[in-house]
Amino acid sequence: MNTTINTKKATATSAKTPMRYTTVLIDPPWPTGQRGKLGAERHYPLMTIEQVRALPIPDLMAENSHAYVWCYPGTRSIAEETLRGWGFEFKDEFVWGKDQMGLGSYFRHAHETLLLGVKGKLPFRFHGQRSFAMLPRRSHSWKPEEVHIMIQRCSPGPYLELFARRPFPGWHVWGNEVASDIRVPGYPVPSDAHFEEAANA
Repeated sequence: MNTTINTKKATATSAKTPMRYTTVLIDPPWPTGQRGKLGAERHYPLMTIEQVRALPIPDLMAENSHAYVWCYPGTRSIAEETLRGWGFEFKDEFVWGKDQMGLGSYFRHAHETLLLGVKGKLPFRFHGQRSFAMLPRRSHSWKPEEVHIMIQRCSPGPYLELFARRPFPGWHVWGNEVASDIRVPGYPVPSDAHFEEAANA
């Protein structure tokens, strides 16, 4: 993600869908503990905490909506505070267990956490969902497709994924590595050029 970002309030726009989304999945490029030879900055540009918090999530979401945010131990409290700043009340978490030896100054981390925030009175649709699963790990930061399916069981659409790394059926996506369905002014991604071409056509 481009790190030369305007943190002033931005409004998300779309050439395809003017609707607001009911459910969003967000995998921010958190900076905490991700610099250096073993950090995520080897794979993609990081954002500051302020840049993540300034994302115009309230402009994207319906009055009654769900937000799912990925985090790891070093960003657990920051992610919950960020959810509240976007207007969501933290409700619960899902833990993705990995069959690998991870990094960590204390415990060797072998999991990531998905926080659930609720805005308004949107009900959770499936109460049989467990809060933990061992799921396969692929390339760096590639989240399991099973999580998208889980979210679709629990929360209604329309669906949006931010910082997506691949398209997923039934979801709109935005990010540095995909053909984005929306444009977020102040947060440039390569596919913005298509919106400019459409506007000038």
